[in-house]
This record gives sequence, C-alpha cells and structure tokens, in this order.
Amino acid sequence: MDGISLYAIRHEIGRYLPLRVQKIYHPSEKELLFYLWSNKFKSHLVLSLEKGRPFVGVADDKPETPRVPSGVCLGLRKRLEGGILQRIRQEGLDRILYFDFSGHDDFGNISDYNLVFDAAGGSGGFGLMLNGVVELSIPRARQRLEPGNPYVPPESPKHNLLSVQNPAWLADKICSTGKPAYMSLISHVEGLGKDLAISLLAKTGLPNRQPLGPENAENLAETLMETRDLLLYKRFCPALYIRRSGEPLLGVLPLHHLEPVKTYGSLLEGVSAYRAYLLHYTSYTALQSQARSMHKKLAAKVTARFDAQKQDLEKAKEYEKYRIWGELIHSSGRELPRGHNEIKVLDYYQDPPVETCVPLDPRFTSNENARRYYAKYAKLQRANKILRSSLEKAESYIARLDSIQERLNRDDDISSLLSVQDELVEIAGKCNIRIPQRKQKALSPVSRGKKVSRKPTGETVQVMDGLDGTVLYVGKNAAGNDYLVRHLRKPGDIWLHAKGVKGAHVLLRPAPGATVTSRALDWAAGLAARYSEAATSGKVEVDWIDAAAIKKPGGSPPGFVTYRGAKTIIVKAR
Repeated sequence: MDGISLYAIRHEIGRYLPLRVQKIYHPSEKELLFYLWSNKFKSHLVLSLEKGRPFVGVADDKPETPRVPSGVCLGLRKRLEGGILQRIRQEGLDRILYFDFSGHDDFGNISDYNLVFDAAGGSGGFGLMLNGVVELSIPRARQRLEPGNPYVPPESPKHNLLSVQNPAWLADKICSTGKPAYMSLISHVEGLGKDLAISLLAKTGLPNRQPLGPENAENLAETLMETRDLLLYKRFCPALYIRRSGEPLLGVLPLHHLEPVKTYGSLLEGVSAYRAYLLHYTSYTALQSQARSMHKKLAAKVTARFDAQKQDLEKAKEYEKYRIWGELIHSSGRELPRGHNEIKVLDYYQDPPVETCVPLDPRFTSNENARRYYAKYAKLQRANKILRSSLEKAESYIARLDSIQERLNRDDDISSLLSVQDELVEIAGKCNIRIPQRKQKALSPVSRGKKVSRKPTGETVQVMDGLDGTVLYVGKNAAGNDYLVRHLRKPGDIWLHAKGVKGAHVLLRPAPGATVTSRALDWAAGLAARYSEAATSGKVEVDWIDAAAIKKPGGSPPGFVTYRGAKTIIVKAR
C-alpha cells in the first residue's frame, strides 16, 4: 500500500472513531491485530509489514496466534486493552500513521499512548510511545524505533499533494528531471506508488517509461489537480485489480492502465476482500514454489538414477561373454599357472571354430580365472534382471513426474497443489530419495481447512429441477461456488450471480438440444437473488452470462471469478 491508500483507509476508519480495544494479538513478528468495537463497528484492525507489503485495514477472521503471547504483545495488552482508539493521524501523505490511544500506565492510571506504524523505508516498524519516547517496538532495536529513545520520523524531500497550491510549478519540476516519467512522479509526489503513478500518466496519455518534456507540463498539472481534489473531497473508488502474475492489487483511486475485476461500495469492504485474496494468493504462490522445487529436485535425481542404471544395464548385458570364456578355458584341457596374461583356446562358438585368446588375471591360475568368470557371469545375470525391473519402475516414475509437471502448469488452487506435494513425497519414498521439504506455514483464514471437494456434496452444491426442462446447480458456500466454476460448468450453461454483493453462484443448464427460455432464466435469477446478501432488499439486480466467459484467476480464493460483458436483469428473490 502506498501513502495515498493509507490516507484513504485512515479516513474511512476515522468515521467510526472512537473505538474500544477489546483484544490485541501478535500473530507474527511484523503484524498486529486489534479487535475494536462500538455500536456501529466490530472488526479486527490489521497492521502489517509482512514481506515488505505495508497493510492497514480490517479483517473478519482472527488468524492463528502463538500459544504464548510475545513480550511485546503482553506489553500492548497491559497498556491498551480496555482503552480507546481516539484518532488516527498521518505524516503528510507518507507511509507513517499514528494511532492515538487512551490507555493505562503501570499503576492503572489513564494515560495517552501513540502507536507508530512506520512503513517509510527498510528501517521502519511499529513502536508504542509515551510522551514521545518509544517504550515498545517491533521489530526490536530498529533504527528509528529504539526503546528508550524519542521517535524521529524520516524527512521526506517529496511534496504533499494536499498542500501544493500551484500544481503547475510541481508539474514543471517533474517534467525537467530527465528521468522516466513514472520514476520522476514517484520521486516528487509524496505517497504516490508505482501503480498510481503509471495510472495518472495513462489517464493523461503520457508515456510512463520515457522522460517528460516542458510540453507535457500542462496536462500533467491538470491531472495532479484532479487527483488532489479527489483526495481532499474523499472521492475514493475502491476496486480490486489483478496483475498478469495473478497478484491482487487494491486501488483506492481508479487505475486507468488496468481493468478492475471487482468494485466495492465501501472502502473497508474492498480492503477486507483484498486482504483475503492476498493471503490466499500468498499461500498459493508459496505452495506452488515449494511444489515446483520439490518436483525439480526429485525429477533430477530420478532421471540421473535412470541414466546410471541404463549404463549399468549395458555392462550387465555382457554377462554371456564371461560364461563363454569360462567354458573355453575348461574345454582347452590345459591349466596354466599364475603369471599368465592370456590363454590360447579354440573358440568353437565360431563357425568354423577359430583360435582366440582369453584374457587372464596373472594373480590366478587359468582354472581359477575360469571359476571367477563363472561367478562374474552369475552376478551380472542377476544384475541384468534386477536392473530391467528397476528401469521399468524408473520409467513409470518419470512418466508420473511428467504428468505432475503438466498439473503444476495448469493447477490453480491450493487443494491441487497439496495433492501434488503428497504425490511427490510418495514417489520420493518409493524411490528411497530424500528431498528437502520446507515446514508448511499455516494457510490463510480463507484457505485453511477449506479444500475444494472434487465431488459435489449436499453441503457444497444443491441440484434442483428448473423450468422448461432445465437443471439448476446452486453453490451453498465458497467451496461449492468454486466447484461449479471448476468442474460443473459446460458449454451452453448460463452463470448467474447477484450483482455487487456476496452470494451463491448459480448454473442454469438447458435440456439437451434446447435453449434457455426467458421464463427459466427469470426463475434461476430469482434463486441467485434469494441466496445472496441482497435477498431482503426487494428487487435485486442479477448478472448473467455464458458460463464459458467466466475466468478463475490463478491463486484466487475459492469462489472468486472475473467476467466481462454480462447482462443484468432485475428480479425478486424467490
């Protein structure tokens, strides 16, 4: 999140202040959760710096937390639990927020604390201050947040767009740097992230990777003024965007260079949905990376073993030669003492027989050499049988690994990746190969314990007869919605969903050889309205589209889909 996103979120949360602190959690080193409540607001406030991604927002679910709270967590609970969050302030438009609490000191007296959320650069973190002095910090002993020292925010050479009186002057400076346009914007405008900078340039029709010139200053100044007004008048447009990699992106202002996959009426709703998607995507990418690493190492070892066994088999195929040498030595009727390197014999396996030389080990007599050749023949004969069987198994494992590679290239859900990992571990065990396995971190609240069933059940999908010979499939939860999209939809199906609210996915399947009638479509839309959050609002808008047009982004949470070009009908919930 950039500083402008934090600005929007703090103003949205600020509408509900003051809020009482009921519970504080410290699930990981760089994440804090405050359960806040009032008559109008009950949710978890999340402050996170995990993996270099600053996040401030709300979440419905509490993540898994350590059994023994950390010292910092205990210190925060002692001072702030039962207290009140009075205000949220920001350092300009920089990524520094101050949370002003009314809490309690060591003697139980009411005392004012300031919690600093410092995401401005690599030396930031969290710090609890009393009278300007840091008492607790996360991570500990950070440069700007050392306990016992006053907190001094970093100086920013950038310009706060909210306080700029003359955007034309700022635009002239940006257009005179000679740097790529988006880099020049980021280096001059406080709180502006890369995506929003590229968006402003796209809106203006300016290139983002080429330097700007004086001729671009007027257009840029106009765009900066429009952006400033959007911030001053709190005209936010929360939307979820998906990068090509599948990574989610939250926009509090329109991102003109990307297509939104979902818009939200409330900023906090958008932030919560973004966090759920991000947690799921992070779990998915971690599992995918681990599965790919396991597959690569296992495939390399199995292939190397297969190649080595093939070479051994080629050598073992020579076992017949040693039997023949032993027989020729015995049939010669002579016994040479030690010290000879070869013996001349008549090779009666040739037609006609010819005289040939059989090599000898000079340390042994000729008869001892013959016995050694017989022993070597028996050993290689056994090895030949074993290697052939082993090669057949290795070939089957290589074929399975190739199949797994194809699944890794197309699988886009956590349950499939977990299944792949189990299969890789099974193959490694059968091949007696040790492959490193990272400890599996807890999955996000979205994905934990919610593996998508490969078969529909009454708990996930409801099947019913519709009008005019149609069949309806209704997802009863996220897993059921996911199953409809991944496994049930067929060409010709119609997909329906209540517009702009959470609800069930509905698949409408026409009778074989028939088309969907308007009567059947209205009936299915009524069901989509009924199983949605808008069910009690009277008339409900329902989107419908050919099911083939639905897309499931890689790493997205169960039930999340994107689509374009849908038609909308207004119905009553049935």
